[in-house]
Amino acid sequence: MKKPFTNRDFGLAPTREINNPTDVMHRYLPLYLTVGLIIAFRVVGSVLPESQPNFQPLAALFFCGALLAPGWRGFAIPFGIWAITYPLGIGPVSSFPIFFTTLLALIVTFFVGKALSQRGIPTLLLGSVAAAGMFHLITNGAAWLGDPMYEKSLTGLWQSVWTGPPGSPLPSWVFLRNLAAANVLFTGIFAFAQVRLPQATVAAQSPLLAK
Repeated sequence: MKKPFTNRDFGLAPTREINNPTDVMHRYLPLYLTVGLIIAFRVVGSVLPESQPNFQPLAALFFCGALLAPGWRGFAIPFGIWAITYPLGIGPVSSFPIFFTTLLALIVTFFVGKALSQRGIPTLLLGSVAAAGMFHLITNGAAWLGDPMYEKSLTGLWQSVWTGPPGSPLPSWVFLRNLAAANVLFTGIFAFAQVRLPQATVAAQSPLLAK
């Protein structure tokens, strides 16, 4: 009887069998958290579209990309989620300048998070606020440059990034506030689960660490 092929026959690394349910949970914990938090944020955003605009986790997902997966996958996973959900957004989603500006802001957000990925949770939370500010400045600065409703002056720039255009129902700072709040909340939950929960589980399983 012919022996079945294995990974070694094709030069592949052997597959590690995972029998411990705790290992399985830790392996897929980032995916479960990502899906669950995106659904939760989407529900909050749809229930409170006027009072909580821009309360979405996608920017924070890019910020946490290096925690989500190593290497290029840390960017590819949030980018794939964003590319799929982008057509479902509110506003002129078919505008290429808006698409390009948003992508640029998300790339900056990713690299800020990547630079801080080895730091502690307090630094990550402060970094998520800074990343929200950068995202807001990039996107609203581009709106100031390209939208004729804004005067090409410091007054027009201030309207774009803070007060909003004349007649706007909400000032621009509300969008910044909600984006920063979403970043802090998502980053805090995700970083705590990634950094603290596995350590606590290992300590509980080891008699030496548990003492």
